[in-house]
Amino acid sequence: MINVSRSKKIHSLVVPILVLVALMATVLVGSAAENTIKIGCFYPLTGANAAKGQLNKNGTDLAVKDINAAGGVLGMKIELVYEDTQSNKVNVPNVVRKLIEQDKVVALLGEIASSNSIAAGPVLMELKRPAIAPTSTNPNVVMDPNDTTKLNPWYFRACFIDSIQGKVAANFVYNTLKKTKAALLYNIAQDYSKGLAQYFTEQFKKLGGTIVGEETFPDLTQDFKPQLTKIKGLKPDVIVGPNNYDANGLILRQMLELGMSNIPFMGTDSTHAPKIIEIAGLDALRNTYLTTLYVDDDPDPKAMAFANKYRGEFKSEPNSNACFSYEAMIVLSEAIKKAGSTNPEAVRAALENIKDISVPSGTFTMDPKTHNPLDKPVLVVKINDKGFTFVEKVKP
Repeated sequence: MINVSRSKKIHSLVVPILVLVALMATVLVGSAAENTIKIGCFYPLTGANAAKGQLNKNGTDLAVKDINAAGGVLGMKIELVYEDTQSNKVNVPNVVRKLIEQDKVVALLGEIASSNSIAAGPVLMELKRPAIAPTSTNPNVVMDPNDTTKLNPWYFRACFIDSIQGKVAANFVYNTLKKTKAALLYNIAQDYSKGLAQYFTEQFKKLGGTIVGEETFPDLTQDFKPQLTKIKGLKPDVIVGPNNYDANGLILRQMLELGMSNIPFMGTDSTHAPKIIEIAGLDALRNTYLTTLYVDDDPDPKAMAFANKYRGEFKSEPNSNACFSYEAMIVLSEAIKKAGSTNPEAVRAALENIKDISVPSGTFTMDPKTHNPLDKPVLVVKINDKGFTFVEKVKP
């Protein structure tokens, strides 16, 4: 015979215990049995952006090495979980979902290309996990994908935005290079490229410059000679290409083949990858400038210290991807400390109010109204026999 009274007592004890276990599982999201905090990284480790994605990985790994050597965060070590987006925005939603639902990460870093980062936004909102895009500069990255007049509460950025970068590029071309007739050549399939072309054009015209021609191309284009031949006939005194390093490497090599290497070429931060030297060859790059986030010969002491540390670890030169992934990881770890918890909402709130964090590019303070860092400078660099060399630093 079943003792009903005793059964009720056992049930009354078991239910609260199960509830407590569930609550503990929620609090310990991202904390594995070995006492770690899991951070998910969705980077392009293969495909067109792989050369830059590896630099992002290096910077993130270096930051975690420093964080863990200093005792970790909340008494726990940081554990990185990497997923490869294959440089394709179509893969991003599933990659982000896996990191959150299967790997149980506390927060995420990624992606690096603006279009790919924008593709992550809906999943971050749905599953409520904070993320920092280290080098995605398009303004819409951190906006609500359903209403770009509103913020995505879960997405943040570590770098400047393209409205600033495009303005600095236009000012440099017009005021420093003294060029007044620009031709644009950009990837019509990339939000990053389209946005920068627009911002450059607006500022360049405001200064008194003229856009003499505008040519576009789709993803995976290899032959740019039809567009370049049209541009050559327009006689511009500068060509502006806000494209990824792989496309610009081919463009610059083909400019040399067409006898156009005497025309200055202005790129932007996605051009900043050592791989472009291998693709184009130095002879094609001697008249190339670009705006970027960081360069290893920046005379600032903190920037130089990071460059030396990176060289010691990887025996190669860091670029903006390496630096800003390092910074994003440092900022995220400080937010978890500030939150005093691995609870995603607590980390999100802490990220929104992070202030005065020392990083290689200066000091990091998040603007809670925009989810962008305050006062990030734009660097202008030139490519020469030494690689990417510092020209000037412009503070917004």
